[in-house]
Amino acid sequence: MAKGIIKRYDFRKGFGFIADDKNGEDFFFHKSEWQGDGPIRQGLAVKFVDKDSDKGPQAESVIPLDGGISKASSNNKPAAKPASLEDRVASLESSVGTWKVLSLLALAGVIALGVEKFVLI
Repeated sequence: MAKGIIKRYDFRKGFGFIADDKNGEDFFFHKSEWQGDGPIRQGLAVKFVDKDSDKGPQAESVIPLDGGISKASSNNKPAAKPASLEDRVASLESSVGTWKVLSLLALAGVIALGVEKFVLI
């Protein structure tokens, strides 16, 4: 397995780049390849399996070197609060989406009442 440092990561898009320790080459990785329990953050030391793809070098099975726990064992814990920033942002975006739907339903109700009163007059 190769070792490197997470050079940058965009949690909204779900991908980032790892700079290889040996030659400094950048490896693309997707969030789905993350094997750690904690958040993905810039500057974190990781080990990974390097792979060549059509679009360039990619990292698979990205594991943090700080002793992070794998996803499989983290499923046993109850999810009381979102632990990482990306989870909190996703939760907030979901709440905003719910608020938008409820607002549109309320507006539709007000319009329906207005139309009903106008028709009765």
